[in-house]
Amino acid sequence: YVIALLAALPLSILPLVYMMGEVQYGEVASTREQCNEIWNTVCSRAVWQPLAFVYLYNVLQVGNSAWREFLKTSLGFTGAQLNLIYIAACVLLYLGVLCYKYYLIDWSWRMVYVVTTLLNGFFSILQVLLIVGITFGLSPFLFALGDDAFAEFIQG
Repeated sequence: YVIALLAALPLSILPLVYMMGEVQYGEVASTREQCNEIWNTVCSRAVWQPLAFVYLYNVLQVGNSAWREFLKTSLGFTGAQLNLIYIAACVLLYLGVLCYKYYLIDWSWRMVYVVTTLLNGFFSILQVLLIVGITFGLSPFLFALGDDAFAEFIQG
């Protein structure tokens, strides 16, 4: 079922492609003009400073393949359970992007990253609790599902 779901979800977006607006026969600037426009935009402090921060912030986020191995070997998660965690994480990543677009867009960059870093720290503590076996009565799968998925929501 999980594989069928992973195969069907991308196809569900296909009808929406026809709803996208496209300008036909629009004027196209020369390559030199396009490159100059991009360079002028990048040189703007309002662009390069937040983008540099986002880049450095994401570079310093270390992907942890050992965590997946821990879930598989120590907690005995099956491949289907790991895929379900991945699906939930992808859905919540998309919802995180939507949350930013519709609710957090008016917040300052600094406040968004302070809040998301604090929430990320909270979910990292939850991973430590799962490692030591404190799951507050939830099954390890549900605990890991909420922990991993909501961490992706924050990154979105």
